[in-house]
This record gives sequence, C-alpha cells and structure tokens, in this order.
Amino acid sequence: MSNAPIGMFDSGLGGLSVMHAVRDALPGEDIIYYGDCLYAPYGDRNSEYIKERCLAIGRFLISKGAKAIVVSCNTATAEGVNTMRDTFDIPIIGIEPAIKPAAAATKTGVVGVIATTRTITSERYLRLVREFAGTKVKVVSVPCPGLMECVESGDWDSFKTQKLIEKYLHPIKRAGADKLVLGCTHYPFLSNVLKRELGSGTELIDPSAAVARELKHQLSKRGLLSDGAKGKEVFYISGDAEKHRAVIDSLDEQIVTLLNKRAKEALDIRALKPQAQMGLYDPKREEEIFTRLEDFNDGPMYNDDIREIYATILKVMKEIRA
Repeated sequence: MSNAPIGMFDSGLGGLSVMHAVRDALPGEDIIYYGDCLYAPYGDRNSEYIKERCLAIGRFLISKGAKAIVVSCNTATAEGVNTMRDTFDIPIIGIEPAIKPAAAATKTGVVGVIATTRTITSERYLRLVREFAGTKVKVVSVPCPGLMECVESGDWDSFKTQKLIEKYLHPIKRAGADKLVLGCTHYPFLSNVLKRELGSGTELIDPSAAVARELKHQLSKRGLLSDGAKGKEVFYISGDAEKHRAVIDSLDEQIVTLLNKRAKEALDIRALKPQAQMGLYDPKREEEIFTRLEDFNDGPMYNDDIREIYATILKVMKEIRA
C-alpha cells in the first residue's frame, strides 16, 4: 500500500477529463494535477520542446511525492512518454487515441479521429492506425488547430467553436464514420456540440476510462494502491493566473444570464400548471432533471457536486416570484 499521490499533467485544462475518470476508478487516491497553461498548446510545438516540458513537469511531480504519473495529453504521450519512462523509475501512464476499440466496433468500416496536428503526424499515432485499422478500416484523421484553445478560453459552445467543429467534422461525416475518436483530452468538454453536429448515428470514443483502468492495474501490480477512503486533489498551473480569472469572470456572467433565462421559463411553466391541472411540484420531473444532468456531465465536476448545485437552483426556482 502507498498513500503517496498520483501525478497528472496536461498542456492545460484538458487533462481534467482524464482526472475525472481516474477519480471514479480510484476514489481513495490523492491526486496532484499540473496544467501547463503557460506553454500551451503543445500541438504546435516541436518534439524536443515537448520532451523538455514532459521532463520538467515530471521532475516537479516527483518532487511532490508522486508514485506514478499520468500523461493526460495525447500530444505529450506521442512525443514524450518514452523519454519519461527512460528517465523516471515510477509508472508512467500515457493516453493515446482509441483507434483499437473504434476499429473493432465500427459497423460502417469508417472511423473518424480529431486531434492536434502534432498527434496526428506523430509516428506513434501512425503506428496505431497501421496496427489496429490496417486496410480493413478507413481512418479519417483530421487535425484541429484552434479547438483546444476554445476549451482553454471557456468558449465551449460559442459560434466560433461551432463553426470550427462543423468544418473539422465535415470530411468525417462525408466519409460515413460511425465512430469518432477524441484524440485530445480537451475535446470531451465539447461533447455536447460534437454530438449535436454529428447526430445520433455516430458514437464518441474517449479513452479516459481505459487510462484509469491501466493506472489502477499498474498500481495494484506494484502494491501501490492507497488504503484511503476519499482522496483529495491539489492543482498547480504554469502561466498567468489573471488570464484564467478573466475566463472565470466571463463564465460567471454567462451563468447568471442563463439562470435568469431559466427562471423566466420556470415562471411561464408555473403560470400554465393550474389550467392544465398539474401540481406545482413534480418530484418525478426533478429526478429526471438530475439524471439528464448526469448524462451531460463530462467532468471535472462529479455528479454529486452537480446534483447538490442543482438541488439549490431548483429550490430557488420554486420560491422565485414574478
């Protein structure tokens, strides 16, 4: 047993989607997360630069006591994970585009992949395609410059983001893909927009859960699993905190606007209920809301957190007056 923390890092905030899966799989583990926001995006950097960042962050996480490191970034895995394994004497878990399960599951014989330019042009990625798709499955690989930055800036559902997604998914839709591999850990935060653009006939494939399972396996094999009941998280970022505060301020403004829109809709429904002979409180409908929100939740917040926040929101909505 070991109660030392797990180290995780990404070029920015995208790796939080992987952390969410790790927390679900390993609730008792402490986690140290490092977001390398100052040097993002990695997708536009050369190989040596990325390797240097991987080693620098690896040393930092080990100095904080990390017993294992999860490289929560496809580009950093493609360019730097082997160097890290050669340098550090602890388990190093990478993340790669889930070509194997997508190729095995496709019914149309076509798989789409969206990722950074650096990931898609890496030898590691090309080897995955050759090994698991071969000549039997067509893989439509689309580099997506600018999409990671949309997530970092909080523009998850903006007009700009929607237009980029429309552009990048066009060749994948045209080819008839029924599986879309998310080849960047930032992209799960765009799942709702991606699903809306693709329609119900295409499944999103996110490797985060597989990474969490591999991490658990490696820790168990080495006797490094924690015996704690509930782990905690510590976060570090490189770069300018004021930039991130500006993003948070913008998101807060959007949240307040949306809450007021929701309140207006709630008041309209309340006015219609008496004439429709409906009760003012419907516990079944409330539970449906919670279930739907959990389906939408791609992290890093946990479902219990979402439920607690929305319980308060629904309570306020019931008490609000026109």
